[in-house]
Amino acid sequence: MTREELHALVDAQFDELDALQKEPTFLAYEQKFAQVWTTLGGEVLQATIGQLPDNPRKKTNVKPDLGK
Repeated sequence: MTREELHALVDAQFDELDALQKEPTFLAYEQKFAQVWTTLGGEVLQATIGQLPDNPRKKTNVKPDLGK
């Protein structure tokens, strides 16, 4: 994953993070904040490790590029 790819993923969630300021209570803010970051974390993880193979039983020797 490149820096630009990470920025694109975060930028896609920016509007949702910005909209949190309009939440009436801290509890609502906290719940939506956790939801947005959980979604973003899943997207970053998926982008880092790559897509699942067509056949999940197929063994591969490809290791993810962890920013080398």
